[in-house]
Amino acid sequence: MNTSNRNNAASSSSYRPHTRTVNDQGQLRLLCFDGGGVRGLSSLFILKEFLHCVQHDGTFVRPEGASGEILPCDYFDMICGTSTGGLIAIMLGKLRMSVTEAIEAYARLSGDIFSKKKWFWKEGRYSARALEKAINTIVGERVSHIQAQGGDQVGEIDKYALGRSTMMRGDQPETQGCKVFVCAINTMNADAEANIRTYRVTQNELDDFAIWEAARATTAAPYFFKPLETSTGNGRAFKAIYVDGGVRHNNPMMQLLREVAREFPNRSASFILSLGTGQKNVIQLPRAGFIPKLQLFKVVKLLQDIATDCEQTHQDIERNFTTHQNIYFRFNVDQGMQGLGLEEWQRQGEIGAHTRTYTGRAETTKRLNEAVTAFINLQSRIPIHKTFSV
Repeated sequence: MNTSNRNNAASSSSYRPHTRTVNDQGQLRLLCFDGGGVRGLSSLFILKEFLHCVQHDGTFVRPEGASGEILPCDYFDMICGTSTGGLIAIMLGKLRMSVTEAIEAYARLSGDIFSKKKWFWKEGRYSARALEKAINTIVGERVSHIQAQGGDQVGEIDKYALGRSTMMRGDQPETQGCKVFVCAINTMNADAEANIRTYRVTQNELDDFAIWEAARATTAAPYFFKPLETSTGNGRAFKAIYVDGGVRHNNPMMQLLREVAREFPNRSASFILSLGTGQKNVIQLPRAGFIPKLQLFKVVKLLQDIATDCEQTHQDIERNFTTHQNIYFRFNVDQGMQGLGLEEWQRQGEIGAHTRTYTGRAETTKRLNEAVTAFINLQSRIPIHKTFSV
């Protein structure tokens, strides 16, 4: 997609933003998703259970006239994710999905992407084109739905084209609503970390990404999908090649805290929720297909690093909250997910079963109840900008 098309898309594909300003002056609520392929469903199942408990807690008060399932974008000030966790962040934060809607979309997308393998390994075991098509379809359907809810005359439209042209920022007011970013790596810039956002970092920042580009960049897991090749910088003057941010940080909690320190320097955090995709030993390689022998060692080493990154990051983060209890919460299924490959979409039932077993345990229930209380009351607080460097 060239620069002129991007500019046209930014003006033609905006949609009505939500009208509720999230917790403008109060303490922050933050939400973070690990990467993990189809196992990302586990994160959504946990979040659904958590928000169900919030909604049915006797002390929880919703705005007058509010009904139906709680929308995460109405209560979290910032949502981030990497890999398929980034895709979830976009669904919940940018596209204003309920968790139930995100589960349905995620399950459908997983089947569309992972049900067909390429015959030979070449820049990825699965089709990046199929991934882009699935993302654009979901975005187009959702944006047209939001437009219709807002009273806009939608009519018969090409939802795929609408999905492809809708931008991460568009014309949504910078001060309104939930901020979302996804993590990627720009391999053309010394493997620099690249957070793709729904908001500007600097006033003169012109660069914007289509939602499908952001989703493709953060989900471009090496050996699963080919990288996203596009252009970047103000004016789209520079070539960029993006791969999945999970290659470096599959648990993007530190990226979230640094982003918060910069975006909200005068506000404290009172609730931070980190959701994993199941503890694992070593992530399995894509089944079947040919991986060149020269690449095999790199593949195994990469997947070993990703497997150990998430809980190590959690332990590092947790140490920073030892004097601030009941602010930071992490939930991650610890049994049964070790044998699930990133791409095994047909085993979604097992993911649900293992997650229900985990959330049904006494220790998990106790911690969930503590998280519900912290989410509602916002009594504790920690100044992120003083605790974590930008």
